[in-house]
Amino acid sequence: MFVDSKFFIMVKLRLLALLLSLALTDRAQIKKDSIKTIGISIPVIWNNSEATFYRLGSPRYPSGKASSYGININCSETIFKSIYGVIGIGYFKQKFGIIRPFNYNSPIQFGWTTESYSYDNISLSAGVGYNFQINKVFSIKSSIFYNQFFSFRQKYINHSPISRPQVNHEMLSTGSTFTLKIGLERSITKRISLGIDALAPFLIRWNNDEIFSNSGYSKDESQIASNKSSFGMMISGNYNF
Repeated sequence: MFVDSKFFIMVKLRLLALLLSLALTDRAQIKKDSIKTIGISIPVIWNNSEATFYRLGSPRYPSGKASSYGININCSETIFKSIYGVIGIGYFKQKFGIIRPFNYNSPIQFGWTTESYSYDNISLSAGVGYNFQINKVFSIKSSIFYNQFFSFRQKYINHSPISRPQVNHEMLSTGSTFTLKIGLERSITKRISLGIDALAPFLIRWNNDEIFSNSGYSKDESQIASNKSSFGMMISGNYNF
């Protein structure tokens, strides 16, 4: 059962505003507007997703696996003791390996299907985390953060070998995720540190894409995908002020 999309947008905006305020709130112990750490991170996510379409009134649920990746710039700041806030912006390529019907740009329409499809996104993120210092060199960091994806380019690989991929340049709100992250960070110098993290995305919601036909049986038919399982890893490099 679907809740009105305006409600979801309102909830997302409020959550993002809350996380941003947590990440940037200055405390008595923190200098105003100071940035404690700036870093670059490269996440890779493996997903198993499914879609919905109807054939002669009967539902079909094709699924497929794919890997997605990106690069982010993150700024983090201590909020209180070992608790920190983080915000970020970056690029993320979200891919789905699902064979499903779509509206291929062709004068001949005889049931085109995708082999796979992907979305080039601008990614906005905000979250809070906890830093446990093991010793002067190593620390364990855990966090929960919210990602919102906005696509500026979409690519659909046609299942037919005689057809070219279709590339669109629409502005789409692709979807959103929450992600749990835990990992190890190692100090290389006083200022520079490297990290590796495990990622566990959850509460994943993908929006609709009009290229996927809707026969009127269900709103799910136009949905980009529905997540079955996801996991990933991330490597990062940080500069500490």
